[in-house]
Amino acid sequence: MKDRIEFIRLAIVLLVLFFIGKLVVGASGGSYDLGNRLFAMVPMTVHLALIWGAMTRAFRGEGAGSAFKTGASIALVAQILIFSGTILSYLLGASTHFNDPMAIVGADREVGLGEAVGARAFGIVVNSVIGGVAGLIGYALGGMIPAKKAA
Repeated sequence: MKDRIEFIRLAIVLLVLFFIGKLVVGASGGSYDLGNRLFAMVPMTVHLALIWGAMTRAFRGEGAGSAFKTGASIALVAQILIFSGTILSYLLGASTHFNDPMAIVGADREVGLGEAVGARAFGIVVNSVIGGVAGLIGYALGGMIPAKKAA
């Protein structure tokens, strides 16, 4: 596991930067739409899972299972950040994009903490699997990365 975390640490840093950016935009009163245009975490997660899935094959010479685990690990980190941002926003009474009803249930209605936790917990599972699938797609595309030429 330590090896995988070291391999994806750049992806983790990028996700943390997006998390902070989204938090700042939301907490400073920026619209949900603006926050999504600038710091959409789920599309960023998919892109990272695709790229790291390809690198799993091209640079590490590992198999499809490893690419799935890599993509799922990246998505899990993103989902933990989103879950944490949601819980903290509710507990602190802060209005951020992480507790915005559109982000949680896709509708403009009141969402309580319990419903938000349930939705975010569901997101952890589903989005981690989606990240794993994106890692597999990246693995399949990884054959397009040219092999390193001998010096």
